Amino acid sequence: MEILRSLVENSRITISQMSKEIDIPDATISNRLKKLEKNAIKQYTLILNPETLGLKVTAIIIIQTESEKHENVEKELSVLEEVSEVYSISGEYDILIKVWAHSIHELNRIVNSKIRSVDGVEDLTEMIVMERVKEGVVPPMGPEK
Repeated sequence: MEILRSLVENSRITISQMSKEIDIPDATISNRLKKLEKNAIKQYTLILNPETLGLKVTAIIIIQTESEKHENVEKELSVLEEVSEVYSISGEYDILIKVWAHSIHELNRIVNSKIRSVDGVEDLTEMIVMERVKEGVVPPMGPEK
C-alpha cells in the first residue's frame, strides 16, 4: 500500500526516491512493483487540464437503452473520443457517460449526431457540470498503517 500511495502522490517518482521515502530497499520495491503491475496497476497515465485544451464543457449523460441492444450501446459509446467514461448502472437509466466538448454548441452536436444515433439508445438526460469540486482517478486505498 505504501508503494501505491507513493505512486498516486507522484507517478514519476524513481524507485530510489521511493526507497528512501518508505524505507524499503530498491530491490524489494522493484520486485513488488512488478507484482503490482500484473494485477493492481492497470496502467500508468497522466491527467490533463481540460480547460487548457479548450474543453470548456463537461456533461454527465444518463441513457436508457433497449435491453437487447444494451451491450451494443456500451461498445458504440466507448469508441467515441468525446466520451471519457462509460458505466453500466442500475436504476431507471442503464448507462452513465462523461462527455467533453469545447462549447455547448459542440456538445449539442455530439449528443444529437453521435450519441442519439447509436442503435439502442431510447432516451437520455444531459447534465452540464457547473464546477469540478473533486475529480480523481484513484479509488480510496484504506487508512495508512
